Amino acid sequence: MKKIITTSLFILIASVGFSQNAPINFEPGGQGASWTWTTFENAANPALQIVSNPGASAPNTSSNVAKFTALPGGKPWAGCESIKGSSGIGTFTLSASNAVVKMMVYKSKISDVGIKFVKNDNSAIPEIKVANTKINEWEELTFNFTSKIGTPEATDITQIVVFLDFVPGTADRTDTTVSYFDNITFSGGSALPEPTVGATAPTKPAADVISLFSNAYTNVTVDTWRTGWSAATLTDVKIGSDDIKKYSGLDFVGIETIANQINISAMDNYEFDVWTPNSTTFKFKLVDAGADGKMGGGDDKEHELNITPTLNGWNHVSVPISSFTGLTTKSNIAQFIFASSPAGTSIVYIDNIMFTKATVLPEPTVSAPAPTKKAADVISLFSNAYTNVTVDTWRTGWSAATLTDVKIGTDDVKKYTALDFVGIEMVANQLNISLMDSFEFDVWTPNSTVFKFKLVDIGADGKFGGGDDKEHELNMTPTLNGWNHVSAPISNFTGLTTKSNIAQLIFASAPVGTSIAYIDNVIFSKKPAVGLAAIEQELIGVYPNPASKSLTINTIKDIQSVVIYNALGQVVLTASPNTNDVNIDIASLPNGFYTVKATINGVDTFKKIIKE
Repeated sequence: MKKIITTSLFILIASVGFSQNAPINFEPGGQGASWTWTTFENAANPALQIVSNPGASAPNTSSNVAKFTALPGGKPWAGCESIKGSSGIGTFTLSASNAVVKMMVYKSKISDVGIKFVKNDNSAIPEIKVANTKINEWEELTFNFTSKIGTPEATDITQIVVFLDFVPGTADRTDTTVSYFDNITFSGGSALPEPTVGATAPTKPAADVISLFSNAYTNVTVDTWRTGWSAATLTDVKIGSDDIKKYSGLDFVGIETIANQINISAMDNYEFDVWTPNSTTFKFKLVDAGADGKMGGGDDKEHELNITPTLNGWNHVSVPISSFTGLTTKSNIAQFIFASSPAGTSIVYIDNIMFTKATVLPEPTVSAPAPTKKAADVISLFSNAYTNVTVDTWRTGWSAATLTDVKIGTDDVKKYTALDFVGIEMVANQLNISLMDSFEFDVWTPNSTVFKFKLVDIGADGKFGGGDDKEHELNMTPTLNGWNHVSAPISNFTGLTTKSNIAQLIFASAPVGTSIAYIDNVIFSKKPAVGLAAIEQELIGVYPNPASKSLTINTIKDIQSVVIYNALGQVVLTASPNTNDVNIDIASLPNGFYTVKATINGVDTFKKIIKE
């Protein structure tokens, strides 16, 4: 019995010592109205008033509310705070059941509203700020402290602090604003997602990198990853074997290299990876301390950029240093600042922070082989081998690419950089390709993993969007750093059911926005007219068909060359036998349909085969 009494007494003491007085509604017999509230940094600091509701209708029909008047001469962060302990909000710990705080406000202007919690030792959870969106009517704001659960500041809270008109800047106020607040409630919130895999490890050569934080490189010395003036909590975490910086409750965080300043004059890009479950705007600033090497020495330079991150996935940020236009000196980088919205509740995971030199990609040194088809069998859009038809533009205004006309030797070539997609139009000079058999071009790329090409016919009305437009897109995986000859049968463009008004050609590539492609010999072609020499080639034999391991080709005359194309028109095998009987190993080819072109006395003969 004694043990039971002792245990019950302990539970009673615990419940008294760790209780939360809420909701705060300022009604008689409720919470808030009888508390002692103190105003601060508000000029003469007039007392917080409990007054009648100035707009007693939905969504707030309460009788009484709190009124805070911000005065000229007060600070931008002027506000009010409850008395500590049981005479106010009590003593409590943030948990999954009470970390989402809601408060109703009625204000004469739109500005940030903040809530902050303080412990007896005056340590505090930094304020979370949320702006109201309405004037002179009630609005409920939500302050999500879920990210603070489990931190030392989130235990044994004894005081609530409210900022009703938290304006930016440091100058004293110049006007009077009146704000009302009411119905402060505490409820539960769902835990935010966390990354389960690390960011992709960078692969740039170490000689081209200055790394501040990455397991892939030797890092330079960083003075601190969280300055004393930061408004964020830093936790070093691991995802698998990868080290990560986690900033929670993030408003802004300062990272400094004052004692180990970095010269980035020879670097081209600033890069990092960021993962966040809730940041809507992520900002990043670089600060150069100038030649004197001192912050605030009069020659400091800085610039801030921002992104809208994709949530719940790694975002790789690679920004040209030239984009930091305010950073006119770059030899004494001493400070890095990350900031985020929503302020005070953002959570971000950061990895692979580094400066890099731009990768110099290879360029073609020889031109594509000149096409040898007869001019009568070709409609040429772009080739030095033929007279070209008129093309309205090789880059439409809506294209996402940069076009440069270059020469490789004496050969004219179209170079597309930063390629996502590019439109090439012949609207004023539409093409009839009804008698053509293939669409051909040559492409050279150092980095395209998928290259797409689309033909668009605008129909008999000759207008885009006239209701009879037809189009079809194909794609290929190019071989890098070499010319790829693409010869796609027009019959493969199955969606192109009309072919008399070709008005648009579209090239697209992945990776989006960074692909580089050199284009040459863009033509439509048809098979040669059937003459005596062509009839002789009909005596060609190609067997077995279907074939699995090898293919035999024979004819009555020597074969100069054999080219095998896949269904996309890509060259997959070539041979120059100069004999009338040749055996070709096709065991390595994937199963499917192929076209065999045999050239005899300068005349091409085509045969369809099946590889199985």
